[in-house]
Amino acid sequence: MSPSQSVHRVPVRTQSLTGVQQQHPVQSQQQQQQHLSYRAQYSSPPQTLNRQHSAMPPLPAPIDPLYQIFSSVDKDGIGKLSASELRSALVNFDKTKFDPETIKLMIKLFDSDGSGTIDYTEFKRLWNYLGEWLERFQQFDLDHNTTISIDEFALALQSFGFQFSPSFVRFMFNYYDKRGTGSISFDLFVQANITLQRIHDAFRKYDRGQGTIQISLEDLLTEVLYLK
Repeated sequence: MSPSQSVHRVPVRTQSLTGVQQQHPVQSQQQQQQHLSYRAQYSSPPQTLNRQHSAMPPLPAPIDPLYQIFSSVDKDGIGKLSASELRSALVNFDKTKFDPETIKLMIKLFDSDGSGTIDYTEFKRLWNYLGEWLERFQQFDLDHNTTISIDEFALALQSFGFQFSPSFVRFMFNYYDKRGTGSISFDLFVQANITLQRIHDAFRKYDRGQGTIQISLEDLLTEVLYLK
């Protein structure tokens, strides 16, 4: 057969996957190469498209509501609250600011580094401490009017373990009713009970279990000045 003659396809029999014989033509060498090239091009795994997705913006850090309160009253931005700044952060139910003596007492209790100010760590401890006192306050606010009456005050003192005469309870109540409303607000309730507890702790240092003490003038003045 000369090169110019056509290449005839000779049928051959192959076994299909289903067991049915099928006829496939024998292809020329050129056709086979083209077929292999076609399979190599289109049967290979597709390339992963490098699509540039727009980056998701980072989620904002959760905002600490307590830190917002702290920073809102930290007017000079130094990270420490003065007595006046702390007083701006602490208010009663009726929106009145805490009594200055209560603020002074809070700083004395929570100013751990002796700076005379309250940093954020100290502020968190102070806030939690007041939260515990708020629970006690609401426990004795029997009529839920957000203040403490003299009867509620007497009940609170008794529950804290103090057995005072009615006249002394009246004296204490009038002393801490600084706004002259015939009731005690939350800040003054805290002030009264913390001061009373500190005096009681000082008393126990000299008590010999009889409920009375003998104390020198120097010791008395030392305790009084320490409490201030």
